[in-house]
Amino acid sequence: MALVLHPRVEHYPLLGSPWPVVLIIALYLKFVQNWGPWVMENRKPFCLKTVMNVYNFTQIVLNVYIGTTGIYNSIFADDYDWVCEPINQKSSPARRKLLFVTYLYFLSKIVDLLDTVFFVLRKKNNQITFLHIYHHAGMVFATYIFTKFVSGSHATLLGLINSWVHVIMYFYYFLTSFRPELKNSLWWKKHITQVQLIQFLILMVHFGLPLVFGYCNYPVYLLFIGFTQNVFMFTLFADFYVKAYIKKRKPKSVTS
Repeated sequence: MALVLHPRVEHYPLLGSPWPVVLIIALYLKFVQNWGPWVMENRKPFCLKTVMNVYNFTQIVLNVYIGTTGIYNSIFADDYDWVCEPINQKSSPARRKLLFVTYLYFLSKIVDLLDTVFFVLRKKNNQITFLHIYHHAGMVFATYIFTKFVSGSHATLLGLINSWVHVIMYFYYFLTSFRPELKNSLWWKKHITQVQLIQFLILMVHFGLPLVFGYCNYPVYLLFIGFTQNVFMFTLFADFYVKAYIKKRKPKSVTS
């Protein structure tokens, strides 16, 4: 099944040629890996508390809107089948609303790139890991493809779940700006990572079952990409979880 541009979304900015999106990703990678660290090398970290409070609060509101509106117009809509929703050109009011929040979800992934920019400007380079950069850059391109070609289809569940995960994450960031002592609480960090792992497990099942049993008229290669990508992300997050919360540090020997 060939991917065909949805005429219902082609008028949205950034959904035309892929080159603007590729340029955004390239500039992001260049800044966080080269330009940013070079500029900040001999400078003190910026204090961005107010900027980040506004950013985190905006992210909470945006993701709550995407999550609630998306659920209402997909899982609870009469023309949507969450077990198997093939690629289609439905144009009901609920479907048009779902396409709009899908586009907002794509834009939110571009906004998410500021997470890393803030790390660079605050000189929190230890948090700029391969997992972090790969996830942020990859999500921009993946959501571009999804929004442009397969909006409102089987992969919609990914955006819905991920939006609520981001509500939890950004609420934690917003809360710790007022209660910094929570940053050292493993309870919060541990359970946020657990929520992320559950997210990937659900999506592995969501993409994996129709891939194995073939009950959904959805491109096999998209099911395969969705399944393997979530397996990969689960593996990376599980590795982080084990190292951060399960493996105990060996006590240092005391010498006299």
